[in-house]
Amino acid sequence: MTLQTAPTRQVVAAALTLLLLGGVGAVQAGLAGDSFMYDLEQVQPELARIAPVIDATSTPRLARRVFVVVIDGLRLDKSYQLPYLDELRRRGVDTEAVSHYPSWSRPNYVSILTGVPPGASGVRTNHHSTPVQLDSLMDRARAAGLKVGAATDYDVLPRLFLRRRGEPSDAPRDPITFGINGDGELELDSDTVGDPFARASIRAPDADLASPFDDARYAPWPGGFSEAGIALAAGDSDLVVLLVGAVDDAGHTTGGASPQYRDATLVADHAVSLVLAKLDLSQDAVLITADHGHTNRGGHGGVEPEVLSVPLVVAGAGVKPGASSLDARLIDVAPTVSALLGIPAPGHGLGRTLTELLVLDADSIAKRVAADRSRLEVTQRVVELAEQRADSTVLEHRAARLAIVLGGALLAAALAALLIRRRVLRLDVRVLLVSVPAFFIVYIALIGLLGQRFSPSFLPARGNIASTLLRYGSIAMIVQLFASMWALRAYSTLAKRLAAANGIAWTGLMLTMVPAGVIWAFFPPPFVSVPSPTWLVVIPAVEVAVACAAMNVALTLFVEVAIFVARAWQRDARSLD
Repeated sequence: MTLQTAPTRQVVAAALTLLLLGGVGAVQAGLAGDSFMYDLEQVQPELARIAPVIDATSTPRLARRVFVVVIDGLRLDKSYQLPYLDELRRRGVDTEAVSHYPSWSRPNYVSILTGVPPGASGVRTNHHSTPVQLDSLMDRARAAGLKVGAATDYDVLPRLFLRRRGEPSDAPRDPITFGINGDGELELDSDTVGDPFARASIRAPDADLASPFDDARYAPWPGGFSEAGIALAAGDSDLVVLLVGAVDDAGHTTGGASPQYRDATLVADHAVSLVLAKLDLSQDAVLITADHGHTNRGGHGGVEPEVLSVPLVVAGAGVKPGASSLDARLIDVAPTVSALLGIPAPGHGLGRTLTELLVLDADSIAKRVAADRSRLEVTQRVVELAEQRADSTVLEHRAARLAIVLGGALLAAALAALLIRRRVLRLDVRVLLVSVPAFFIVYIALIGLLGQRFSPSFLPARGNIASTLLRYGSIAMIVQLFASMWALRAYSTLAKRLAAANGIAWTGLMLTMVPAGVIWAFFPPPFVSVPSPTWLVVIPAVEVAVACAAMNVALTLFVEVAIFVARAWQRDARSLD
């Protein structure tokens, strides 16, 4: 017995209904996917709500000046056979440090300069656009009456640590809330218009903001870093932060295993050597590290060894030549530099002083260890309580969210049953087995192969995870469209083809929207805890899949109508012959 199909106009109406429902889901999923990276950020983490824990105990100053050099994107294994770094290794300490997940640049600039990793600092991606309100190495140095300078070819470094002018360094800070517009410029956050501080344009020359650096030099032209750094090194800053981006640029462009990346490491090494050429290592100290490494194909953000392992080279006054550390992390840099300068460590930090690398007597070591312990007793507890409260809130509302998802799925199933009864939707198993898996197979394969094992490091170029996933989804969507057309070729009428196409659309929407709903139930924004590397890709991937499924409904409907019109035109043309 041949199954009957409803009139064409009813089938088209059903297709339009599915298109409308899918469109609503696509918009919501698209917005969620687009905002995912921003949802990871925290303007004011829990640590910033407490006064920094400052230990008044002092230890002797070991170095007249300390230079902290960050070679952006330099992975450990590629940091060897660089003339200047190797010379410093021979004269001081050659060890390894571990970067922190998510292993992107801005989060780990903060790790280095505050001693707070991304999970606790609230700076989780390179999209973070509000000043970090955590106690920093610069705050401690200036509070001790020291001068602080910076030279960089990347302007975000000074901008990350802006302060309200005259703000006490030892008090909790109210967040400075503004964003970055499409041109990369600072602009007001519309939610803070009532704040007297926010009413003054952030970009105004008289904005009531202060840099954390007494002398900040931004030089984004070829040779600019060396020029700015040499001038700064000739000055009298006690603490100097240097950031060079050539290696990271090459890593993103050609990958960490490329000759171009190797050439960039040599260029950066030479630039640093020019800046520090007149450094007196009998009185001054230098610490060189990186914020992260790069995969062979280019990219970072995940937990791959080549991404997390970075060099830690320390030499000069106060440094114990030939020493090593087995568990150094980037969050240990700030307290270690503080010890070299004889000042307290940043008071929100979660790192420790690498006393094993320094020339400290037993009493000084005991004081630094005790100060670290006292600080960590407070800061670790604050972070733990924040995570516990967040987990409790998520669990408290998870059942309700799952009920919403289940209810929506049941309504969708009831709608499908109604449409099947009215013969405007057909679940043809043969068609579904050909068309529906096409999208998921291609999409997942592209993420797994091009995306480097479902890791955030799958972004070879700087960008938003969702936008890259959308490119993969678009390719998969086109493949599914052609598969659907091939599977539907046996149907002779538009009504029958559309009814089967409606079945494809409904199945695709269900297979994407239900998982998206379940993920929303388990991982609702905002994110106090950072999802694991796999989930950091899967969450936006599922949201993008919903958007792609809805777009595929529209494309399928358009193509089916176009085929119908073309066939009708051909019949009319033949009838006129």
